[in-house]
Amino acid sequence: MKKLVMIAVTLSTLAGCTTQADRMAKCEAQGISRDTCYLAEQNRTAAVNAAAEKQAMENAAAAVQHAQEAKVHDPLREASFSSNELNATLSNGFFSATVNGKKATVKRLNANFYEIHGNGFVISISLDENGITDASWNKAKGREHGLLQVTQK
Repeated sequence: MKKLVMIAVTLSTLAGCTTQADRMAKCEAQGISRDTCYLAEQNRTAAVNAAAEKQAMENAAAAVQHAQEAKVHDPLREASFSSNELNATLSNGFFSATVNGKKATVKRLNANFYEIHGNGFVISISLDENGITDASWNKAKGREHGLLQVTQK
């Protein structure tokens, strides 16, 4: 019984389908010139292709929207670092930083490791899914280094 229903549904769906040759023959049988029928067929094909392209673009936009909604938790937030040698801040999703009150540059090495370069220091920051786990500093020239106290907001 199930097979009969599937066959009936398939046949009824395909009943409206015609080939390009069938459509051309029906058009010419109505007394319309072959050139006009060909032009109408080309317009029909272009309309079908345009509709398919429009649907593909809508599907792609929906996929991008879904991907943006399904973002992974971002552990990057405002933080300050301090030690006897320096005070640094990091904000705006790790895009802006200061070292001892002067503007510094932020460099992303991978998803779990960042560096801040500025005012003669290099600050290394390690992250996990909950935020900053560790921070240390090195002098850009020389061998001085140390750990940083992290305050995350």
